[in-house]
Amino acid sequence: MIEPLTGKDFMLELPTFDTAMMQIFMDEFAKEDAESLHIVLMDNASSHTTEKLKVAENIIFIFFPANAPELNPIERFWKEFKDWLSDYEPHSMTEVSQLVGQGLQSFSEGAISSITSFAYLMTAWRNAIA
Repeated sequence: MIEPLTGKDFMLELPTFDTAMMQIFMDEFAKEDAESLHIVLMDNASSHTTEKLKVAENIIFIFFPANAPELNPIERFWKEFKDWLSDYEPHSMTEVSQLVGQGLQSFSEGAISSITSFAYLMTAWRNAIA
């Protein structure tokens, strides 16, 4: 997850992308800053929308419309990340894992904010906290 306003991020490397892993991710995220309310913008992936996912009280999901990835700030970040990753030719999953870690650490908070702070989102955020 990324916070477009500040560029802060929370990421975990997990072995699969399913409801069980999403539950682990959300549980860890909820503990990261347990005193704050987190408004999380989500796409409509089945692991995000299932009733099996139990979300902590300090997290609220807001879902993007279906088939609208251009509205989701994380999609722009993943595009930049994949472009960075395309410069490498790893020969094993260990190398892939190391590159992913290196790549994620290479993005500063300022860079993440610059990549993901869509004007519509920043306006909504400023209006919400005013």
